[in-house]
This record gives sequence, C-alpha cells and structure tokens, in this order.
Amino acid sequence: MEKRDKDITTPPASVPFDDTDTSSYLEGDEVQARLDFGGLFSNRFTNIMLRYSPANGPTELYTATRYGKRYVLKGLKEQFRNDPIHNLALAKEFEIGISLDHPNIRRTLGLETVDGIGQAIVLEYFDGITLADYISSGAVTTATARMIAGQIADALVYIHSKQVFHRDLKPSNILVSHQGDVVKIIDFNLSDSDEFIILKNPAGSRRYMAPEQMDPKARPTAGSDIYSFGVILDELAAATGDDKLAEVADRCTARNPERRPQSVSQIRMPATHPSAMQSVSDFLSSKTLTYVMLCVCAALAAADIYMLF
Repeated sequence: MEKRDKDITTPPASVPFDDTDTSSYLEGDEVQARLDFGGLFSNRFTNIMLRYSPANGPTELYTATRYGKRYVLKGLKEQFRNDPIHNLALAKEFEIGISLDHPNIRRTLGLETVDGIGQAIVLEYFDGITLADYISSGAVTTATARMIAGQIADALVYIHSKQVFHRDLKPSNILVSHQGDVVKIIDFNLSDSDEFIILKNPAGSRRYMAPEQMDPKARPTAGSDIYSFGVILDELAAATGDDKLAEVADRCTARNPERRPQSVSQIRMPATHPSAMQSVSDFLSSKTLTYVMLCVCAALAAADIYMLF
C-alpha cells in the first residue's frame, strides 16, 4: 500500500519535475496577449466599405466584418446624421425590421453606433443580385419565375400578418441568389403600420404604386402591396412568356382595389414546375435558342462560302 502511494506521487526519474512551471495555468489576459487573432475577438466592425449611396435619399449602405462574418450597415448620409426626423425614420425602419423573422426577408440584427457612420442598422449580408438585374440577365425561366413569385408571396403574407405594409415593393428591393432559388425582400425604409405616426403620406416608386396611392389622403393597405406585387409578376411573365403568371398579374393590378385579391393568401399561384408544353415554349423564346440559331446560320454561311471556292 505504501509503495503504491509512493509510485503515484513521485514522478519517474526520467521526467524532470518542475513545480515552478506555471505555463499551463496562464491567466486569460496573458494567454490573449500571446495570441494574435487580429480583430477576430473584437466586437468592433472592421473593413467598412461604402456599398451604395443613392443620389436621392438620406441613407447609404456599407459592408463590414465582425468576428470574421460579413454584415450590411445602413446609416444616414453625413448631412442627415443630426436631423431628428431622419433619425426617427431610421429608428422606425429598425423597429419594423427587427419585428420580422422570415426566411424570405433580410434579417435586421441590431441598431448600433458605428465609428464613421453614426447610428446604423445592422443587417444580414446576402450574396445575390437584385431581381431587376436577374430579370435583365435573361436567366429567368418559368420555373424560377414561379419559385421567385411564390417566395415573395409567402413573405408578403407574413408581413401583412404583422400589420406591416412594405409600400415600396419593386424588383430593386428584392434580392435573388445567383442560382435564383432564394429570395429576400429588403428595404423597409418606407414601410409603415398603424403603430407609427410618421410617413403616412403616399410613398413608393411610381411604376409600382397602386393608383389609389396617388391620393394625398391615401392610407397604406395590403391592396397597395398586392398591386406592386402584380406589376412584378407581370415583368416576370413578360420575361418568360408565362401566360398563367400573366393572368395572376392582371388580377393583382386591377385599378379598382376591390377587384384585386383582398389578401395575398387568396392569390392562387401557378405550380412551380411548368408543363412540358410550357418548357418547350420557354426554350423557343430563350436566348439560348437564339444563340444556337445564330451559330447554325454562321456555319451554313461559312459552308456556302467554302463551296464557292
């Protein structure tokens, strides 16, 4: 028994024992001082770069990193940072955004004071392009158009369930992943609800605004967002030749608000996967077919020239 105790407490002779070695028990501050992780453990934003500063409008967007992750920061332009009305509008946008949690809405994460920017809304970074650019690229198919439309509709149902109205729904305020399979509605700058007392005047982009919203006394409604949604559907339908999507667009853009669907949940969206006939129609009207035909014509022309000689 005594021998076993001695074996446990005495280190082997071949391994020197130094009871003054405390390297394994450094205090936390000492350990961090010896390590160099740059800004990995800092809660300050770094790599702040201006991303978008519109000619009109008081806000601008930045990208930044924190803890190695990218974010979008939305703040006021320098000339508006001390304006109480614009600060109130920024706070309102934050309060609306932070109340929304949906996979097809860009997440609002916080409101912070950032060096060089001032008060800024911290937003989720999403790697994609605007729906306007996606449509212009010619990459939209009937299937992707219907998928995009369905995700926008799902997000609108959720937004309206929170008694919030977007008021500026348009392709440039919708982000799409590069594969076209994920949609994010962004920019609640003009959004409103009954809880807020500012920005009750008509707002939005004229092409996408419902006719009744031109009245200075108009109040934001789900019907006005549905009209904007219909204009977007019409653009998607025009880009793909989708007659069924065009029919839905016609119902949503009726000039009389009472003739539109009264809620987004009442809109019957066409199935995501089109019929075989629609797929053929997509191919016949696609840029791919145009490219193939040009190549064939060029090859035939080259063959004719070769035969002449």
